[in-house]
Amino acid sequence: MKRIIIISLSFFIASSLFSQTASDALRYSRLFYEGSARFQGLGGAFGAVGADFSVAATNPAGIGLYKSSEFSFSPSVFINHTSSDYNGMNGVDNKGNFGMGNLGVVFSIPAMAKNNGGFRNFTVAFGVNRQNDFNSRIVMEGNNNKSSILTDYNNILNNSQGGITPDQINNQYPFDIGLAYGTNLIYYDSTAKKYMSDFDAASPARRSLYQRKTVSSYGSINEIDISFAANFEDKLYLGATIGIPFIRYYETSEYQEWRNDTSIQYFHSLTYDQSLETHGTGINLKIGAIYRPANWVRIGAAIHTPTYYGNMRDNWNTQMTSNLGYDNVFTTTLQSPLGSYDYQMATPFRAIGSVAFIVGTYGLISGEYEYVNYNQARFYDQKSGYNDLNKQISSAYTSPVNVRAGTEWRIENFRIRGGFGYYGSPYQSGPKTGEKYLISGGAGYRGKYFFCDLAYIWTQTKDQYYFYNSSLVNPSNNIYTDNSVVATFGVRF
Repeated sequence: MKRIIIISLSFFIASSLFSQTASDALRYSRLFYEGSARFQGLGGAFGAVGADFSVAATNPAGIGLYKSSEFSFSPSVFINHTSSDYNGMNGVDNKGNFGMGNLGVVFSIPAMAKNNGGFRNFTVAFGVNRQNDFNSRIVMEGNNNKSSILTDYNNILNNSQGGITPDQINNQYPFDIGLAYGTNLIYYDSTAKKYMSDFDAASPARRSLYQRKTVSSYGSINEIDISFAANFEDKLYLGATIGIPFIRYYETSEYQEWRNDTSIQYFHSLTYDQSLETHGTGINLKIGAIYRPANWVRIGAAIHTPTYYGNMRDNWNTQMTSNLGYDNVFTTTLQSPLGSYDYQMATPFRAIGSVAFIVGTYGLISGEYEYVNYNQARFYDQKSGYNDLNKQISSAYTSPVNVRAGTEWRIENFRIRGGFGYYGSPYQSGPKTGEKYLISGGAGYRGKYFFCDLAYIWTQTKDQYYFYNSSLVNPSNNIYTDNSVVATFGVRF
């Protein structure tokens, strides 16, 4: 399935029982680890470096490199800047947010006996790492003389198998088309024997609408990590993490249409509001290893089982307002019922390979490759009602190239850092949108008992968004740019 078909779906499938879409599966499967300022300053390329609580979420073997116990936390601030281009018109918006990259404690327990078969120390760690941040707001707007969202609604009704009578519309489409019919935005033409709107009835040469959509989202995926690691002869480190991620996702949108002139006689404007809230808690297992064949090189590997979310729940509702009339304008507003659904979800398996080169006491250079195939994500329920959606996911997504690289250099007790990340397009075909670029830099101070770090992270993603059916409307070409600052404070004991 082409990527444009996936993007043209709204976050509701109002004509079915479920609100889940293939885009939801990608949203909760595509992770951009945050973590400490040191971790982010190196672009997240930390799988073979270790000795940072953030690696509990990527390669838990890195916890085994700790030589002392530690407590740390990482507050962060970011500003999300968005820009859009819809039919030649630009829209811009900004949104700020305060968050917590991670918070954790690590206990390093040395071996009790000297004759221990090479075992040096055992490490236990637990805390919270942020895996994704959903805070964003974008405004898309421009002129359209080809179609209306009502055109899409009428096509659905007119092309339905067996036909849909007017008294069936609200029961089958309570969250969108039923509201449009109830507010008189669409009607049944008994002469033409089809559903129509004032836009479709007007002369094609004189149709002209101004369309605007604002989409605002917030929430995150935070994961409770409980990690264990062991150090053998300071050469081999093995670790495991039990991860308990929890999803909080909220999205609201407002879609509007206005006529540009009086050629559409009775239609003045419409407003369609949507609201979605998603919660879920999952569980996964991460297993990792780091091997140090020489003091100047470390090689790391980790595998992550699929995350199983056994208690996902969506709540949603919509509202539509019409302004119609010839001499006088009549306003009608209808609200949908409250929709909710419980289901299960599994995100894909992932594997991470990493390497770090240690330049004496001066610094290090690290790199990392992450394998994850997004077409392995799946939805489940007790009725097996997701077969078609799971097939859509399988045909829509692929395994992109995800790479990270970073470097750190030491000047006595101070550190300077830089990092880069590239996350390839997750789509099998169509425009290579969805790529994400990351550039980071930072500095830090490392004392005997206290340390602090600061990092700046710039990311940018380009994507396309369709207001409704992609065969009827051009995409809005969107750019999402995040500017983040994270600080980490920690003590050793």
